[in-house]
Amino acid sequence: MNLRVKRSIFLSVAVLGFTVGAGVQHAQGTSAKTYAKIASNDKLTIPESSRNVSFTGKKALYTKVGTLKGARVVATKSTLRGLAISSDSRSNVRAYRVAVTSRGSVYYKVVTFDGMYRGWIYSGKSTGYFGGGLKRYSTFINQGMSALSADQQNAMYRIATPGTRNDGKSVTYKAPSWTQYKVGRAITDSSMYANTNFRINQVGIRTRENDQWVHIYDPSNVNSPATGWILFSGLSQVQTSTASVKINLVDSANPAKVISSFAFSPIGAKTGSTVGMNTDGKWTISSADQTTILNNIKTALKGSNYALDTLSPAELTQLAQTTYGSSINIPVNPVSGIADNVLRINLLDSDGKVVKTIDWPKSGASKGATVGTVDASNTTWSLKSDDQNEIQDLINKQLTNTNYQLESGKLSQAQITKIAQSKFGSEVSINLSAIPAASVVTPVGGNQRTPFVGTTEPYCTGIVSFRLPNDDTIIKMNATEFHDQKPDDKDSVVYKIKQITGQDQKNAIKYVNSAFSIQAEQEYKSSGLKLDDFIGSKGISYKAHDLLEYLNENKLMTLESPKYPVLSIDGKEIHVDYKNITFTVDQPLVQDGKFGEPADVYYDLKDTKANTD
Repeated sequence: MNLRVKRSIFLSVAVLGFTVGAGVQHAQGTSAKTYAKIASNDKLTIPESSRNVSFTGKKALYTKVGTLKGARVVATKSTLRGLAISSDSRSNVRAYRVAVTSRGSVYYKVVTFDGMYRGWIYSGKSTGYFGGGLKRYSTFINQGMSALSADQQNAMYRIATPGTRNDGKSVTYKAPSWTQYKVGRAITDSSMYANTNFRINQVGIRTRENDQWVHIYDPSNVNSPATGWILFSGLSQVQTSTASVKINLVDSANPAKVISSFAFSPIGAKTGSTVGMNTDGKWTISSADQTTILNNIKTALKGSNYALDTLSPAELTQLAQTTYGSSINIPVNPVSGIADNVLRINLLDSDGKVVKTIDWPKSGASKGATVGTVDASNTTWSLKSDDQNEIQDLINKQLTNTNYQLESGKLSQAQITKIAQSKFGSEVSINLSAIPAASVVTPVGGNQRTPFVGTTEPYCTGIVSFRLPNDDTIIKMNATEFHDQKPDDKDSVVYKIKQITGQDQKNAIKYVNSAFSIQAEQEYKSSGLKLDDFIGSKGISYKAHDLLEYLNENKLMTLESPKYPVLSIDGKEIHVDYKNITFTVDQPLVQDGKFGEPADVYYDLKDTKANTD
């Protein structure tokens, strides 16, 4: 199996709880007659998921820190290269301790998830990142529900082969199998859940096997022990016909009088199952179902002189306990009739649902009189200026804190015509415009989803810090300041490195390069990028493919870092090149969202390219 392991960018110099400066303050000794000592040995305290790593095959695994006397090889570089490309998640690796030697070398203690290999491995000169024999690794990629079709998202499922087999298909897991260290099964026997209908609410793939896992739950019992992860291929879709609940809206003073009725039939509803869920003895209905039912009630009562704005806790409980295939009566209250001098205006959204209803009274108006006037040619209707302003102000006030508006805060000619043609003592409906809102694209990266920093400067602007061997001075600067230094200036970094010799000089170059490259992984060039033009109706959902289309059209599928320095040595000369990092959208991680909310887009580090400066 050809497996390509992505290298996710690491955005925080301090993500492991240390700083670059702290990781490079020890000079590398060169004496072959002495052994290094342990300067520190600490348990890692960062989140467990941030400690998942993979081997690079560049360093071997030892029984103890490799430079200590008596250290023996646990696994060779060749063996670790094989584990790195393994298509079995049991080869995933967890780092759990970090040690720094007296020579400044950093080692991590690691263990494979199956426990077959455990030991210490070299990671470089900084505790600010995984390097050397290790690299950060994502064991599982959450794809988002958009990875499933609409039918699959709404379907009910059963475990196809219930039992006790620990094969990913028969029982459920607290996390997809072998993607988190020592996180096992949710249940060990699924036999008792053979006839349970489950829904899916999360989906993703294991990185090594590239197989699809889903998180399932029992909608009739959210506390079910069976809730957990299982291979999608381990489920069978339940073939059910759509059932409904008949909701009768009855007069609150005379329950025998049915004002209106409608059927509530969500996709996947099964005859005999309840509308809601029982959680710890409390019956509830999902917010989406509540919204649908209330909107249906308002539609059913339109023009009836009855209304119901909210459902009481008692009514929600009664609805939640109602089973599909039955009916329920909900009392509604009569509303006062429309006064003779009042025009009732129903404000509708694009689907024809009532957003707000307002009553506009006019002193001296009589029932049946036309609200506005028509011109001599009997073609153009109009309102008196004061009347139009008063209606506009009333509507704008009612629409405060909603997602809807009158265009530019004013009635359109079409809306004026409808209102002007209406009669006092009656009602009229006009359509509203959804408020346009931008979802600003926010580039993020790393396991912690840290936002990048945009800059219009040609060189990285973030301050880095490092020490040079045999010098206790902490040097702090950004790439621009480094670029502006003259190499022959005694205070310049290049000049200071020239004065160092041997292995210490090589280490100095490594420290500087590491500090600047890590900073570059946190910045992107923002000049000319259209990050704030992904616009839609405020609060309306968009799909991941809509966002991907916007990114592609606006050349946002890749970003580039500002320049950062890369030092090298040729004989006695120190050369400085400048490079950029290319970031690429991790498409499976692009999520659905709502317009008006930030659109986080996850980017991976792709490669670097030289830049002549």
